[in-house]
Amino acid sequence: MSSPARSSGEEPLIKKTRRRKKKNSTQQSTLISSLPDDLILSCFARISRLHYPAVSFVSKSFRSLLASPELYETRSLLGSAESCLYVCLNYYPEPNPTWFTLC
Repeated sequence: MSSPARSSGEEPLIKKTRRRKKKNSTQQSTLISSLPDDLILSCFARISRLHYPAVSFVSKSFRSLLASPELYETRSLLGSAESCLYVCLNYYPEPNPTWFTLC
């Protein structure tokens, strides 16, 4: 069956949606990676160490900067070094120990 006739001059009710262009993640990561390491270290030194695990997933270079002794040195110079206690627990029967950071 055909749909009911519409009065002349009316357009069919078709919803038009515009798609947003997705930013190229490669382009974004290139922009971040193009910053000098000293600047990135300075930024990392200002955030809590509790955020480091999430930041380490961004890139291999970020992960290596977070593990570098220069980061702790920068944090110390800025007066933002945190005292943390690291605890290693081995739950039986798990073969690998689990590490916890208490800050």
